[in-house]
Order: sequence, then C-alpha cells, then structure tokens
Amino acid sequence: MKLIHTIPLIVATAFFALTGCNKAPDEKTAIANFKAEIESTTKWMEEKQKATATDPVAGIAMMGEMVNKFKGIKTDGLPADLKAAWGEMTAVFAELGDVFKGMPKLDASKPEEMNKTMGDLMPKMMAVMAKGDPVAKKLEEIGKKYGLDMKNLAPGK
Repeated sequence: MKLIHTIPLIVATAFFALTGCNKAPDEKTAIANFKAEIESTTKWMEEKQKATATDPVAGIAMMGEMVNKFKGIKTDGLPADLKAAWGEMTAVFAELGDVFKGMPKLDASKPEEMNKTMGDLMPKMMAVMAKGDPVAKKLEEIGKKYGLDMKNLAPGK
C-alpha cells in the first residue's frame, strides 16, 4: 500500500529532473528576466513617488513595500558579480527600510511632531544613503557589463 503512495512522487521527481524544471535559467535568460523585473519595479517606484510627492506620510509608508519588491527580484542564474552586487544593493535598501521600522505614525495635521520625527530620522537616512552610493556605483558599472541601466537605483534617486 505504501508503494502506491510513493509512485506519483517518484514520477514527479523524475519528470522535474529530466525536464530541468527545477534548475536556474541560463545566464542570458536570467539577465533578461532580471532586467525586466528591474524595469518593472523601477517604473512602479517612480509612479509611487509621483503619487506621494505631495504627501510625505504616504511616501514613508511605501518604503517597506519598496524594499520587499526589490528583495523579491530573482537572481537565479545571474553571473556571480551581478548577483553579488545586487545582493549588496538590496542590503542597503533593507537597511533604509529598517530606518523607518517602528517609526510612529505621522499625522500631517501636526507639523511640529512630523518635523521632529523626520529630524530624528534624517541623520540615519543620510548615513544609509551615503553607504549606498559606492554600492550603487559598483552595481551601475557591473550592470553596464551586461547591458543593464542601473543608475536610477541608488537610494534617494
């Protein structure tokens, strides 16, 4: 009776092994997929920034969502240097997102409170952004090698 239950599992495993469904895409496909995801996420980010341009509270609220979108970009099959540089950049984005974690909810009707909170956060934000500059430059240079435009990805751009 147990053999009957394991046969479908064996067949599925053999299918995935033979068809390659469980392996990373080739480098060229991985780069093309990465580029498409970067462009889509960057476009999303630009639209969000336009929509929140007059509402700093909404702009801050989108930080976590932005970090998650960038961290979710697949890197399987990418060349090692590009994958590593992207890992460094997502670490900077995550650190920037951490700056805003636990931040009290801002109320635009209380500008003094908002200014104090933002004043407290500004040095932390600037430190992360400064740390991100060399990472962004490195990513941009490596991206060029693979035909990718990565110049708009630095935090604060």
